[in-house]
Amino acid sequence: MLGRKNTRYSRIRVTISVAFIILSSVFITSCSSKEEYPKTGDIDYTVVSGADIPHELKKLIKDRKKNSFELSYSDGSYLYIVKGYGRHDTSGYNIKVADLYQSDKNIVFDTDITGPEDENKVTKKATYPYIVVKTEYISNSVIFK
Repeated sequence: MLGRKNTRYSRIRVTISVAFIILSSVFITSCSSKEEYPKTGDIDYTVVSGADIPHELKKLIKDRKKNSFELSYSDGSYLYIVKGYGRHDTSGYNIKVADLYQSDKNIVFDTDITGPEDENKVTKKATYPYIVVKTEYISNSVIFK
């Protein structure tokens, strides 16, 4: 009887130890991933819409808008970075740029979507929220967060 209790407690200790190791490694990994692309410089940008979006880019957005997508496009002079959130059943969503910066070898683009907030101003119509930013051309790869 005493042997069974010791075995049971040993299993519990091993299980707790394994869980602790797994949780610790997840915590360490998640903390280090925030510094995976350290900021080396700011990037000036403009949010563009409508006629300010190049025709070819509009076609690419239209082809992809039903699902979430990430896209970078260059016309030779400017770099356009696009983040789409796919189909939503209502209107009223807002997208903001949380961060856009340069790291050693990449451009990091982070956005947030919110809404709808005011139910009185929401229409029950499918929408496809996306954001397009325009910046000077930089040849680095874009990392979407």
